[in-house]
Amino acid sequence: MINDHVAGLRKRIDIIDAKLIDLLNERLAIAIDINREKEKTAAAVYSPSREASIVNRLMRINKGPLQNDFIKYIFKEIFSASRASVTPPRIAFLGPEGTWAHQAALLEFGNSSPLLPAKNISEIFNEVEYSNCDFGVVPIENSMEGTVPQTLDRFIDSPLLIAREIFVPISYVLAARENCNVKNITKVYSHPQAIAQCRRWIRERLPNAITVDTDSTSQAAKIVQHPGPSVAIVSELAARLYGLKVLARRLEENPNNVTRFVVIGKLMPDRTESDKTSIIFAVKHRAGALYAALKPFSDYRVNLTKIESRPLKKKAWEYLFFVDIDGHIGDEKIKKAVSAARQHTVFFKFLGSYPKTTQEQP
Repeated sequence: MINDHVAGLRKRIDIIDAKLIDLLNERLAIAIDINREKEKTAAAVYSPSREASIVNRLMRINKGPLQNDFIKYIFKEIFSASRASVTPPRIAFLGPEGTWAHQAALLEFGNSSPLLPAKNISEIFNEVEYSNCDFGVVPIENSMEGTVPQTLDRFIDSPLLIAREIFVPISYVLAARENCNVKNITKVYSHPQAIAQCRRWIRERLPNAITVDTDSTSQAAKIVQHPGPSVAIVSELAARLYGLKVLARRLEENPNNVTRFVVIGKLMPDRTESDKTSIIFAVKHRAGALYAALKPFSDYRVNLTKIESRPLKKKAWEYLFFVDIDGHIGDEKIKKAVSAARQHTVFFKFLGSYPKTTQEQP
């Protein structure tokens, strides 16, 4: 039996929920007017800088008990609903459905934008460059494996810019058909990287099972939909999309495995209160060349948050340097530091300035 106190609290919640619906509809009506005005001038409906500013402001004034991560999640869906009121942007991601890239696209664009799976990273760049899609979501680095070579290679010749970054924690589940008997499992399907990251769990919990490599964790999910004593190591999203039962969670050995994805497109976001700038450059193969290129950042007191080298494919023993900078290219000291550094390079590419994202995701 529900006592009178609980019943009274529920009535208060009902009243608040009704107010929330009215306020959400009022907000959506205003957003629709804004988006229609944007369409008249061919301005992009998706505005990562504006969305980041809204979320950051709300997190600053949040007094709880609602956690800031849930504010991010809730407002991503509100933004998504607003974009859906006009023509939502088309998003290309590294498919198939259920991949970490798919999850990243959902985290940034919500459920209202058309999400179109691509076969590889190069195809995503092509889809956006040829305007078949408005934006793409590509992996750029992993906390364990480093930068993603295919993405950096495409950035070298592409006119596209980074508009946003998305951090996705990588955590695997063991999934199977609803009536699968765990005691009879003989095969574990997954992508080789996922199997490697869950090797200890497999060895300890399924010592008699053999592992079978697949092209993706999503393909593994598809395979175990069919009858047989087999399971798949996949994301929770893939398990849900392919109608599988989750048998165990957090199989990975390293709980700090995070992949950073970026949204690529033809726009550069406006400056916010917290931004990041990314560049790629190469220097002459001689002593002191890298120091000369990096010194201007020290001179102008600009913080570099990341620097990683990658071999140049066209010439042996020469390298590209991928650098993240704390700040926006519109900031005077960033502009001056980048301009001075560029004078000491033989190749230079500005990849974009975009809102910085904290690594916590809902």
